Amino acid sequence: MAEAESLVPVAAIVDLILGIVTIILVKRSGEREWIEKIGGLLIGWLLIIKGCEYTFASILEFLAENPVWIGDADLGNSFFRFGRATCRTLGYILMGVLPLYYPYPIIQKDWGIKALSGFVSILGILITTLWILTDFVYKDTELFLLVPGFFLLLAVYARFIVMESRDPEISNRRMSMVAGLLMIALYGEQMTYWFAQAISLNDEFVARFTVEFSLWNPAPISWLGVNTILTIGVGSILALLAGESWRAYHFGINGFTLVVFLITITGFIAGIADYVVLDIVNSCVETTCEEWPRAFDIWYDFTSETLVYLFTPLIMMFILLNFDIIDSESKENTWMTRIMVILMLLIVSSSVIELLQSFLPVPQMISSAALAMVVAIFIGWEERIMESLIREGDSVSNKLLELDELARPGFDESEYAVFTYAMSAMLFFCLLINLLYWAVI
Repeated sequence: MAEAESLVPVAAIVDLILGIVTIILVKRSGEREWIEKIGGLLIGWLLIIKGCEYTFASILEFLAENPVWIGDADLGNSFFRFGRATCRTLGYILMGVLPLYYPYPIIQKDWGIKALSGFVSILGILITTLWILTDFVYKDTELFLLVPGFFLLLAVYARFIVMESRDPEISNRRMSMVAGLLMIALYGEQMTYWFAQAISLNDEFVARFTVEFSLWNPAPISWLGVNTILTIGVGSILALLAGESWRAYHFGINGFTLVVFLITITGFIAGIADYVVLDIVNSCVETTCEEWPRAFDIWYDFTSETLVYLFTPLIMMFILLNFDIIDSESKENTWMTRIMVILMLLIVSSSVIELLQSFLPVPQMISSAALAMVVAIFIGWEERIMESLIREGDSVSNKLLELDELARPGFDESEYAVFTYAMSAMLFFCLLINLLYWAVI
């Protein structure tokens, strides 16, 4: 039986492509409201930074599997390890900021974009520098930044679910759905651990990983940060389950409801699986680390990892298109949007086929034929796929303007460019700090 292929390199390619294309398309969508523009830029830069994180992780995986490339070098104190940790931190900062501006902005002032550019770039550089100087002892403390955004998304979801019960307009449903989709995109991995967190199993997994991957000794506050995001995952999926169950009872089941139910069931089964392997989990602390059962690895390959590495960028792409963040119908954007959609779908489908082939005795000829069928379907139905993604497209700004809850500050177009320059400079300087630190230690 072949070893399972890692999804990390695929995720790096997907996120980088989608992030870069998103920023280009947002720049070309001149007629959109400011909330769509800043939301699109935040999503684009979040994808780029996650793509950089996965790129460093892919390089570390390759070097660990091919030690001849590194000789006596210490991967634990390498630029790639520092770069991965830094991009992870920057990603969490953007994850914390995104819900404050999209889909329901709480900062609607003329200085809003300037403040965002300065706050994110300065905070990113300061935290990166602090983590490096303290040897990452306080890593994951930045996870506390996710709390305000989580409560805001939860409030938006709950508000418009209640509004839909009183007035079943499609716009109310779309507001609750975009909040729910963002919760899955931002906290989806932690949602798959919800049952384990509810019965207090995750602490033992954190202890194992701390011992097994002992690159640093985290401070107690870092443990609180990890538990914060795990608790956010529990709160998110239980809130979505309650809201979608109520809505399914009154209005019927739709695609988003099925996704919520599927993640809930996945998390429940995962909690049972975690309980079964508890002796193996504790082996790292008590004696020596035992290997995970093969079935346990396969389960997480097809649940948590697939959700994070493959389906999260697809969710982001759906949000970009279905909620009119980018102008996909303009002539100069149409061809790039179509290429982006088909490319994302092909990469994800081919990756899933390869993942299946890595542990199932599927002949190469059959997998090649399956991939050819997928390609033919996507090419033949390209127009239908695009229409299905944008046919109900309606921006959240239209609903907020209808409620008279969206201001129109006098933003200059150059401020969006300044935000892009600020994010580029932040990423460059943070990686430069890592490179200099690695060169002198």
